[in-house]
Amino acid sequence: MRNLRSKSSDQTFWVSYADLMAGLLFVFILLIGAIIIKYVYAQSDLVAIQTDLDAQKQALMLSEEELLQKKRDVESVTHKLIASQEQNLELTTLQARLQAELSKLKSDVSTTEEALLAARALLAEKGKALEDKEVKLELSAKEVENLKRLLLEVENERDENKGALLLAQTELSNTSNTLKLKQGELALLSQKLLDTSLAHQRLVEDLNITKVRIKNLTGIRIKVVEELKSKLGQKINIDPNSGAIRLPSGILFDVGSYELKPEAKKQLKETLQPYLEVLLNDADIRDNIDHIMIEGHTDSDGSYMHNLDLSQKRAYAVMAFIYSWDENKNALLQRYISAIGRSYSDRIFKNGIEDKDASRRIEIKFSLSNKKAINEIETFLERKE
Repeated sequence: MRNLRSKSSDQTFWVSYADLMAGLLFVFILLIGAIIIKYVYAQSDLVAIQTDLDAQKQALMLSEEELLQKKRDVESVTHKLIASQEQNLELTTLQARLQAELSKLKSDVSTTEEALLAARALLAEKGKALEDKEVKLELSAKEVENLKRLLLEVENERDENKGALLLAQTELSNTSNTLKLKQGELALLSQKLLDTSLAHQRLVEDLNITKVRIKNLTGIRIKVVEELKSKLGQKINIDPNSGAIRLPSGILFDVGSYELKPEAKKQLKETLQPYLEVLLNDADIRDNIDHIMIEGHTDSDGSYMHNLDLSQKRAYAVMAFIYSWDENKNALLQRYISAIGRSYSDRIFKNGIEDKDASRRIEIKFSLSNKKAINEIETFLERKE
């Protein structure tokens, strides 16, 4: 019955363990999904921002090209203005010379008529040239006005372009700041994912260590059975699963009696003494033993209560015989050994028929304590909280 409860407890533990790991895996998958979605949205925002920046850069490049073209036009008009100013200077110089010549002619007018006529002709010719120059000068003045107006327009447009450029630079700075914030969020998410992965790895490592420890604890029974086989050899059959031994009642007791046969005591001691030494002398094994049970069993002949009393007394007789070996060990025996009668509640059948000889028996069996395994599990769970 205790073995069944132990198996049920083990099954409940592994089911709980499977549920725990499934829950952890589900939470981890949700966290990974959330991080991936956040990363995809961040990438989409970055692509949109980059597209806007490219468009703004293209617009700025077009504005700069237009500004350069205006500057080239201004430089062309400026060159024309300089040329006109040079021509105006030449005309001023020529006019000064003409004035000088006219003054000279006036001073010599009384000299000869021919000189006067020549001077008049020359003056008329020079006057006509001067009129032509003045017409050209008027045209140049109009061009200068046009150039001034064009230059003013260029300056205004340049100021507007400067304002647009400053606005674009401000937007570019804001966009860069936004991009840095997005990159910072992405770095934080990456760090959080790394921390979560490390925590999950540590959790798996701790769980694997605990599983190994629990497996070692549950492997105690195998170790005990092997020790018993090594000590007892082939003298008696040991159950490979439970480590229990069966002693036929016919060897130990007369029919209907619960007193040990004198000739059976030596054989019983040779069997039980090494069996108990394996269980109780080794501290590592003893710490994992819950109790050692001596069970008396009968066949179905007679009433249940009669057989219960007989099986109980036979189990007590074997326990009393063990206590008689060494009184110094009685305290240790009291801690672990107990006796019970089972009547015919656990008979042995062969081919569906009760084997009465095999049913009449004394069984010595032990049960392991699962306290260490439970403490390992509780310690692991408390460390994870």
